[in-house]
Amino acid sequence: MSKIIYSTEMQKNHLKAAEELTGSDGFMKDAVSIAAYRADDKGKPGDLLCVAVFESFRGGRAEFHLGMSGGKNMNLEIIQALTYISFHPRHFDLDCLLARIPVENVNAICTLLKIGFQIEYRDRGSVAGGGDGIVLSLLRDNVLAAAGPSDKDYRSQMTDQQE
Repeated sequence: MSKIIYSTEMQKNHLKAAEELTGSDGFMKDAVSIAAYRADDKGKPGDLLCVAVFESFRGGRAEFHLGMSGGKNMNLEIIQALTYISFHPRHFDLDCLLARIPVENVNAICTLLKIGFQIEYRDRGSVAGGGDGIVLSLLRDNVLAAAGPSDKDYRSQMTDQQE
């Protein structure tokens, strides 16, 4: 598997790309994008894989949008990286991540369910174009519980690797 590079630079460009990839009609003012690129032969960002957008930060929660580029599939590394960024105290430090998916996008709903999201409710007229959305949530406690018990605190190793 080739290396994936994550970028928080070029926010305007990445937010615009995310709008196109997700079909969104815009994001909130607090939106933060993270783009994932496949590294080229020189270790520089090559093909855009996806753009994740986090917005509507409030009380330990944020909404999450993910636009996959040109038929690219979500992979485990991207899921793990975005989960890490969402819940780690040195990043967004969220307790809950919310996603609103159009009811027609069954593949996305099933993918989120497979990685631990839970269905919360159907939100009528809440997605671009006035369609219904399914709201799903991923809780920090559920992610930690799925990781299993730990006899040792590895957080210092995780933060050292990210600096």
